[in-house]
Amino acid sequence: MSSAPDAFGNVATRYDADSTYLELSLWFRALVQERMARIYAPGMHLLELGCGTGEDAIWHARRGLTVTATDGSAAMLAVAREKAQAAGIADRITFKHLDFADTATWTARGPFDGVYSNYGALNCMDPRGFSALGEYLANAVRPGGVAGFCVIGRVCPWEMAWHGAHLHFRTALRRLPGHATAHLDGRYFPVYYPTPGSLARRIGAGWKWRGYRAVGVWLPPSDLYRAVGRRGRFARALLALEKRTAAGWPFRALGDHYWLELERAADGQ
Repeated sequence: MSSAPDAFGNVATRYDADSTYLELSLWFRALVQERMARIYAPGMHLLELGCGTGEDAIWHARRGLTVTATDGSAAMLAVAREKAQAAGIADRITFKHLDFADTATWTARGPFDGVYSNYGALNCMDPRGFSALGEYLANAVRPGGVAGFCVIGRVCPWEMAWHGAHLHFRTALRRLPGHATAHLDGRYFPVYYPTPGSLARRIGAGWKWRGYRAVGVWLPPSDLYRAVGRRGRFARALLALEKRTAAGWPFRALGDHYWLELERAADGQ
């Protein structure tokens, strides 16, 4: 069993070609970035948890924000630094190592105007560590700052239907217990699927609930991006449905991911 940083570090140099730049992946990220643009304004200083190859940090820097981008994989951080240099905005991004499993590496202290995590980075963290993370973030983020977390959900009808139709029932139902073993390029590592409510509770009393919405109700999980993306008209129809329904009930509880927003409570509340 590997750690998640080791597994992702093993594919860091080809991760963008294999995943980031696939058309449906770009659509998915755009949905999250659309939400982030509403809550994070130019001039802010943000903390990113699990920056990967730096796509979101670079996007924020181009919008006039500064970012402290963290990841548990030194290889991913190296790729992100190279991309920031090539984009000409490296002066707006500080890269730091932060392994969810090792609190001694949590050295990004702020103060920050907000914090975010995209594409399921928090799913690589044992939920028992969320309370420590919440306390850490409460000390690092200013009161009123917003935490935006894009997390892989527990109930994904796309995954259930696709893999169930192919008689892969174990894969179809793998998320329901709340934990599973993921694999990437031959490396296996544990993943967890907290519900929005359980994640918010574990993050702690220093944070107030703002709401959540689905990301990937109609768009498929990442392992199906290529297969669905080849059907252009069908894929675009799914994207249109996604934009119309992802924030409403019951769809917001049925996505491949969800976007959860919490607000840093004022001291003493």
